[in-house]
Amino acid sequence: MSTTTTNSQTRTTSKAFPTSFSLALQVLALLLVGFTATWLHARFRFPMNLPGRHGLEFMLLIMGARYISGLRLSATVAVTGSVLASLIPVLGFKDPMLPYIYVAMGALIDFAWYRWSTLRKWIPLVALLGGLAYGLIPAIRLGFMLLGSYPYNSFLKHGYIVPFLTHIAFGFVGAFAGVGLISEIRKRVKKK
Repeated sequence: MSTTTTNSQTRTTSKAFPTSFSLALQVLALLLVGFTATWLHARFRFPMNLPGRHGLEFMLLIMGARYISGLRLSATVAVTGSVLASLIPVLGFKDPMLPYIYVAMGALIDFAWYRWSTLRKWIPLVALLGGLAYGLIPAIRLGFMLLGSYPYNSFLKHGYIVPFLTHIAFGFVGAFAGVGLISEIRKRVKKK
C-alpha cells in the first residue's frame, strides 16, 4: 500500500501575493475609503442648512465598500478610517460623539449584513440599511444632548423630527447610489 503525502502550500489569491498580503491591502483600502468619506465631509462643508446632506457621499463610499468587500467586518474597518479622520484637528470636527457614532454605524451595517444575508440580494433593502445606519447620527446625538446637555444646532434649528428624516433620506440615497454603482459594474464585468 502506498500513501500519498503532499505539502500544503500557503493559501493565495494569486501567484504573486499570499492571502495575508491581500488581506492587508484590503484593510488598507477600506481604511482609506472611510478616511476619504470623512475628508469629503470636512472639505465640502457649505452652509446649506440641510441636516444629514453628507450622507450622500458618506454612505455611497461606506456601503459601496461593504458591498464589494468580502471581509466580514468591512464596514467597521471602513468607518475606523472615518474615526481616524475625525480625530485630525485641522479637519474641524468638534462633535465629541462622532467617533462613537461612526463605530455604531459600522457595527450595525456589519451585523445586519450577516444576520440577514438575504438583505444583500435586493439593492433597495441594502439602501434602507444604509439610511437607517446613517439615521443613528441624530439618534445618538439626541440621546447625548438630553443626557449630557451638549447642544446640537440641527435639533435647535429644525426640531427633533427633521434631522431624523433628512439623515435617513440622504443615507438611503447615498447607499442606493453606492451599491447600485458596484452592482452595475459587476454585471458589466461578468458580461465580458
